[in-house]
Amino acid sequence: MRIYNLGTIRQIGRMLQIHNAVVDEVFLITDNTGYLDILYANYEHDETLTESLRLNVTINTVILNSYGYHIILSDIEKGMLVDSLFSPINAMLNPPQVDADLIVARTYNQPPLSFVIDRIAKVDIDNSFLYTGDPNNTDNQIKFNISNITTIRDKDSNPVPLRSLHPGLLVDVVVAHTNFQNTIIPNEADALHVQVL
Repeated sequence: MRIYNLGTIRQIGRMLQIHNAVVDEVFLITDNTGYLDILYANYEHDETLTESLRLNVTINTVILNSYGYHIILSDIEKGMLVDSLFSPINAMLNPPQVDADLIVARTYNQPPLSFVIDRIAKVDIDNSFLYTGDPNNTDNQIKFNISNITTIRDKDSNPVPLRSLHPGLLVDVVVAHTNFQNTIIPNEADALHVQVL
């Protein structure tokens, strides 16, 4: 298994996020529930350590591939890369475990999805748009198209409708890597997943 450029865990709001973790084991209870053991980097005293973390996957976990399509846990294989949003770590368990809200899985030759962390500037419920960025400057905004495949989760990771979002909320929006339309102001993209932080 190739292990290089391992990501580290960082806190965003009340959630934790990791990019470029490597899948070490996949355990299935059903095709879409079980857990992933992942490897990530932890930097301590000018030394890089490889740590293990268990991502618990439930029927509420959103799982995407690198093209933004919904997949199931059984589609993920040992050696793949994952990006994930998850709850705080329960270090009392061995191995340390988290409940995964979002998992994006890909192979080494596939580009990652984009994660945009920003405050909501405007919500257009009638047209299914969400704007992030500076509410007073459209040049510094991104317009996200919300479709029927977009998943939206509140701070407690419960599914919520677009109408529950409002300006000022901090969100993490997942977008397909080729999806930004930079020739339009504000920039525009299709949102795959919206997580309130």
